[in-house]
Amino acid sequence: MRGGGRVAKELAVLSGFSALLITCAIRPSASGTDISPLWLSDKDAVYPAEKYLAELGEGDSLSAARANAAGAIAQIFRLKVEVDNVIRTRYTEITGNKGELLELLSQTDFDQEIGQEADETFVNLKYGESWIDQAGRVYTIAYLNRLETGNLYRKRIERNNYRIAELLDRAEGQHEPLRRYAFLDSALVYAGVNQILFEQLEIINMPMAQMLGTPYSRSEIQAIRADQAIELKILVEVAGDTDGRIANALENWITERGFVSSSSGDMFLAAAVEIEPLELQNKYVNLNWTINIALIDMDGYSVVALSKQNRSSGISATAAESGAYRDMIELIRVDFNKKFSAYLSSFL
Repeated sequence: MRGGGRVAKELAVLSGFSALLITCAIRPSASGTDISPLWLSDKDAVYPAEKYLAELGEGDSLSAARANAAGAIAQIFRLKVEVDNVIRTRYTEITGNKGELLELLSQTDFDQEIGQEADETFVNLKYGESWIDQAGRVYTIAYLNRLETGNLYRKRIERNNYRIAELLDRAEGQHEPLRRYAFLDSALVYAGVNQILFEQLEIINMPMAQMLGTPYSRSEIQAIRADQAIELKILVEVAGDTDGRIANALENWITERGFVSSSSGDMFLAAAVEIEPLELQNKYVNLNWTINIALIDMDGYSVVALSKQNRSSGISATAAESGAYRDMIELIRVDFNKKFSAYLSSFL
């Protein structure tokens, strides 16, 4: 019996010791104490500025702290690099892959949600240790390795430079004016993307950016495209547009694209508008509207077409008609423009 008591006592001691080990194992290192890690008080000592771009973050949870740290890095770029949403959209249309654009600013509204998909949003973003203070506040650090990340940018910029050269060569060998414009437009998109990437690379690794350089000037390509756009003269013809509002909207679209609206144009932008009364069981004046738009190239082919039918209601016939025209004009500004951009990308 004595031996049994000794064994029981030893088992009890071992059990207590095991529980202590488990408790220690699950407790974060230096967390919940006044002893903060060195990277929190002096991040440059652990993540030297010449090797890393690093920022601290804090929050009520690890994900919130990471989001805060990622947002701090994003803010550095947002203050120095302007990301053109039009360029980003066109680049996505051309490549067909949103992930093709290596950009740290893939969102225009950076907030705490960035931390949830930070690895997808940031190129080569990594996180260091985390620490919890006695109040339960979580701290962490996000960082970019300047050499590794810089090389990713360098390779993408060089690949885009090759693509720009290819597009400019195709434009040079193209005799059809609209197709030539399409290749120049795409080259300008790649040049715009490279400018964004280059400005970001200057933040990540300035020596690498200075050695890289850019063989193609965005402003030069922009000037060439503008010269080509002026050669595209378009005649606008609209049926059923008694007040000329749709004709004006189409001419504005032509001007905004850099083309020329001309009565002697060898391309046609034709549209037909129809607005009819619509009987509905309500207290409003209701109209049914239909619009058909087609861009005809120099060979007589319809290259971009858009048809839409909808209804508009108002407290008076004037209000209902104004609503119908407002919707049709917005259709030209947004939907027709998207279709035209898709047409330009179809040659690539």
